[in-house]
Amino acid sequence: MNINARKPAPINRGGFLAIALIFCLVFPALAADVNYPYGSVNLRLPPAEDPIAGFGGAYSALPMGMKSVLVNPATLAKLKLAESSLLISSAAGLNAVSRTTNISESSGTLEGGTYGVFFRAPANISGVTAREISVDSNLNYATNPTGLSFSSALKINDWLTLGFATNNPFGAEINLAGDFPTTVKSVTNLNGQTLGDMQIGTDSKLRYTFSSSGTVATYESTRPLWGGFITQEAVIPLTSISALRNNFDVQSPYTATLAGGTDKFHVGLNMIPVNATANIDNTVQEIIPAGTSDIFLYTPNFDPNNESDLAGWINDPDKYGTSSGYLRKQIKLPAGELVGESKYQGFYSASAARFDLGMMYDVNDWFGVALDLENISGSSLNFRGSGLASYISYRNYDTAEAGSVGDLLLPGGSQTVDLLPDRWITTFEAGSAKLFLEPEKNYSLPRRLRLGAVLRKPFLIAIDYESNQNPITIPGSVEAGNLVISNLSFIRLGFETRVFVLPWWLRFGLSLMMKPNLAGGDPTTVENINKYFKYGVLPARFDLGSTLNLWSYEVSGAFGVSALPAINLLQFDTQNADLSKTVYYTFGAKKDAWEVNYLSAVDAGSTAAAYSNKPTPAGGSKQFEFSDVKYVQTLGVTYRF
Repeated sequence: MNINARKPAPINRGGFLAIALIFCLVFPALAADVNYPYGSVNLRLPPAEDPIAGFGGAYSALPMGMKSVLVNPATLAKLKLAESSLLISSAAGLNAVSRTTNISESSGTLEGGTYGVFFRAPANISGVTAREISVDSNLNYATNPTGLSFSSALKINDWLTLGFATNNPFGAEINLAGDFPTTVKSVTNLNGQTLGDMQIGTDSKLRYTFSSSGTVATYESTRPLWGGFITQEAVIPLTSISALRNNFDVQSPYTATLAGGTDKFHVGLNMIPVNATANIDNTVQEIIPAGTSDIFLYTPNFDPNNESDLAGWINDPDKYGTSSGYLRKQIKLPAGELVGESKYQGFYSASAARFDLGMMYDVNDWFGVALDLENISGSSLNFRGSGLASYISYRNYDTAEAGSVGDLLLPGGSQTVDLLPDRWITTFEAGSAKLFLEPEKNYSLPRRLRLGAVLRKPFLIAIDYESNQNPITIPGSVEAGNLVISNLSFIRLGFETRVFVLPWWLRFGLSLMMKPNLAGGDPTTVENINKYFKYGVLPARFDLGSTLNLWSYEVSGAFGVSALPAINLLQFDTQNADLSKTVYYTFGAKKDAWEVNYLSAVDAGSTAAAYSNKPTPAGGSKQFEFSDVKYVQTLGVTYRF
């Protein structure tokens, strides 16, 4: 027996179980797109149309009946006949996507050993070596049309015209669900460790310091401790039950237009009610599967407060060197019960009314100018939340009986320990990120100023200058801050000419985006945007088409590409009729009072889903083919009387 006055270093209390529970709850919520085997994504788009094939859309100084009222309601005053139109769309249908994603597990050190958080069942885990695992995910994607669109306009008298159009909703729905295995495992190797008053050497021999009445005595074993105490395992299997349901919907059920004026001057007003809802319902629950066995850990079987009991144990190799000298401590697990939950849910709703004011002035028979003030009232959608909840809650593992794994291995204490009692800790952040849903959130509807002109001789030329009053904010990192894009403006040009004296007309349309002002954001992103606008403008849309007059029939066709849908979504412009038109082509025919148009636009989401699920040829790589492209198709019929 050696006697000295040295006190061993105090133990470090490990928090591996709390860390593991938070990791299990937060990780699925942050990476739901790869961690859940079942999901569905639905995008709901209104029917699109192409008012004049190849001309690049509607223009504020070029009247096209109800097809041009969203760029200038005054154009309706130039309607010569009453008209009615009907649009109906169809999409590519449901696309099933299956893919394999690699996810990295994690491991670390704790007092007396190591731990790991694994995304595998215990039977498939060897030791505590984390690795990258493969997870199969299954997703159904669909772009769904949102029904019929109807519009009608009627001349009340020579100076007054009334128009009405139904607007289909825009929406998105993302649902992800499934069960995912998570296993928390710790393995102790006590060689070279200090646990409280126990010091275990690298040779597995024990030195125990006993203090009483100011006297400090250190006892040493002459042989190694029993190996079943030196190395032990604790396994906690968990199952993540995930239900993530998110739905966003914007409806503007109708557009009412009133326009009128004199021979040269015309004015018009749009009224568009808008209401929007967002339903956020995300829950991830951690349970310990029913039937899970309790954990059993071995501890030295002596009274740490009785020196003679300690001396008898540490001087008897039959006790400290064999299993008979150790007490099996039961660590109770709440099998079949909830041990953690993360929640992120709430319901938001907002409503507003947008008013557009437009004017046109005909300088003479072949030249006119126009002004349009979109959303002149400056309306915005002020979302108000209800039933808001965002938190992470888990059972408090830190009991009076055991503050860490090291404490559980010390002699004495309760023979049965409730490691996860029904006492809960709730936190409102994940790492440094705060978990909260704002009680109110305001989104301004787009405000635009359009100045337009049309020249009818010797060619048909329409030009619009469009200035957007609302900046676009793109979320960025904490360090760089948000990127704010302001002073966003466009120049749009449409051109039509007849080919010699043939009954054949050519058209093209071009939209140029002028360089905006940038503030904040990541320096690399800002630098790249500046490179794109090297010459001050950037093409945003291009259309090319033609019309052929075949006796009493007028046949037309066109194709186009556009980046404007992405910009419109960033501006929260869900009333735009071109949201689905990125790459598209059209065909049309007109005879007497009837006009029929067909528009086919590439469905980017369905195309990506189809290509993703395309098998890779053996020994090669898959190639994108024309047959992989999916389309949203719209059929429109107009009757003028």
